[in-house]
Amino acid sequence: MYSRSLPKLTLALSMLAGSVFYAPYSLAAEGDVVFAKLDSQLQPQSAQEHTPYLRQSPIGLEQYRVRAAQHIYKLNTDKVYAGRMPPLLKAIGVVEIQLAGNGEIRNLKWNRAPLHAPEVMKEIERTLRAAAPYPTPLQGESVVFTETWLWHKSGMFQLLSLTEGQD
Repeated sequence: MYSRSLPKLTLALSMLAGSVFYAPYSLAAEGDVVFAKLDSQLQPQSAQEHTPYLRQSPIGLEQYRVRAAQHIYKLNTDKVYAGRMPPLLKAIGVVEIQLAGNGEIRNLKWNRAPLHAPEVMKEIERTLRAAAPYPTPLQGESVVFTETWLWHKSGMFQLLSLTEGQD
C-alpha cells in the first residue's frame, strides 16, 4: 500500500515546492535529481553547468533516453507543453540521435519526418543541437537512441519519454 503511494506523494511534494516531476519514479537512479524548477528565474547555463544534475551512473539505454529527455526539458522549459496533449497534433516526429562518448551529437536521422511541417523539423533539429552536450552517455561510450516528438500547434512539445499522455 505504501509503495504504490510513494510516487504520488513525491509528485505532490514536488508540485508543492514549485517543481515538476519529470521522470517515472521507477527509472530514477539513486541520487539523481528527477525534477527541475520551472520558473522565470531559470536561466540557460554553460555546458559544464547544466549537466551535473544528470550525473553518470551505470544505466540502461531506456533510462539514458529518459535522462536525455530531462536534459532537453530543462533547457527548454518555456517550450514544453504542460498537461495532456490534445487529440490532434500539428506534427509527430521520430528522430534517431547518435551521441559521441563526450555527449556531442554525431548524427541525427529522421525515422518519421513530419514532411508536412518542415518548420517543425528544423526546430526539432535546432533544439537537439542546442542541447548538446548531453549527459555523458553510458560510461563514456557512444550511444544511439530514438525519441518521438509530439508537436502542438502552439509550437510547444512533449517528448514520448516524458509525455503526460494524450486525450
